[in-house]
Amino acid sequence: MNNKPSYIELEKQNEELNKTSNKRLEQLLKNSFDMIVLLDSNGIQHYVSESCEKILGYRPDELIRIPVIEQLIHPEDQEKVSLAFQDIVKNSINGGTQYRHRHKNGGWVYLEAVGSNQIDNPLIQSVILNVRDITERKNAEAALIESKARLSELNATKDRFFSIIAHDLKSPFNSIFGFCELLVEQLARKDYQGVEKFAAIINRSSKQAMDLLTNLLEWARAQTGKIEFNPEYIELVTLVNDVAELFDDSAQQKSITILKDLPHNIPVFADKYMVDTILRNLIANGIKFTHPRGKIRIHTEQNENQLTVSVADNGIGIEKEAIDKLFQIEYSYSTTGTARESGTGLGLLLCKEFIEMHGGKIWVESKPGKGSTFRFTLPAI
Repeated sequence: MNNKPSYIELEKQNEELNKTSNKRLEQLLKNSFDMIVLLDSNGIQHYVSESCEKILGYRPDELIRIPVIEQLIHPEDQEKVSLAFQDIVKNSINGGTQYRHRHKNGGWVYLEAVGSNQIDNPLIQSVILNVRDITERKNAEAALIESKARLSELNATKDRFFSIIAHDLKSPFNSIFGFCELLVEQLARKDYQGVEKFAAIINRSSKQAMDLLTNLLEWARAQTGKIEFNPEYIELVTLVNDVAELFDDSAQQKSITILKDLPHNIPVFADKYMVDTILRNLIANGIKFTHPRGKIRIHTEQNENQLTVSVADNGIGIEKEAIDKLFQIEYSYSTTGTARESGTGLGLLLCKEFIEMHGGKIWVESKPGKGSTFRFTLPAI
């Protein structure tokens, strides 16, 4: 008895094997972490594996017969992808690139594609792309870059603090101690010549040390997240008047006039403590860098979206190359006032920190010898 399978039975077995093999291949492509894409020499996709739905949200039929580079690649990446594809087509080489592809939900997915030119292969006649989702990797890379930048900023902050503590904070105390010793010696000899001058220097140095220490502590609290952001409805005109009044004595000592060009009331939703600190620092700087008999003008402008507050002086101004350094912790920018007042620039960093907590911004317009105008924005009600 002949037990060998017949030709028909062999054909059926081969057909079943092919079906099983094809189903296995379909399942592999469908559940793969990567996509397989076939394109013609013009970049038109005519095959996309089913795994595209898991990666991009689109069904395969939604991604074929379309110019994918122009329609679905991020505008900033289109030229790069086009050049990489043309390089594969024209030079018959393997190649690839990374780019952003639109997801069906409207977002962007970072992909890495590696291609092989098989156009001359009669069984394929396409450029084959193996495409992988690398969004998590890109997010991790971005997070690492951000962490490095933050670490660099923290190191700059630490170095700045040490510089302030070692030099800027130490300097006024040295002045206070030195002139106190002179006072004690002269008073012991009943020599009162220059006592009033020494007392004024001690008073000025004490105020400088206190202002610096206050800003230093506030900045440290802001950096460690110890300062809470507590916005409330406040009347800005009243706050400006109250802060400006604190500087009456300082302004009078230099015969400086503080002008306020304000409406009757300006309600804002802001943190009163932070806005108070911002105004104190900007007005103090205006007095510091304005010549005797100069003027400081406080002005507001309001539109639908925001309120702009400006503090302008007609003092010594700022060099153009120094303006960019004013709000950066890594630069130690400080200059002497018109009455030899010193500072560290820490107050402006604090202003920037507090204004950004409100979603606003701060900037300065200045010309040497013509004065400076500091402006900051707050959200309008």
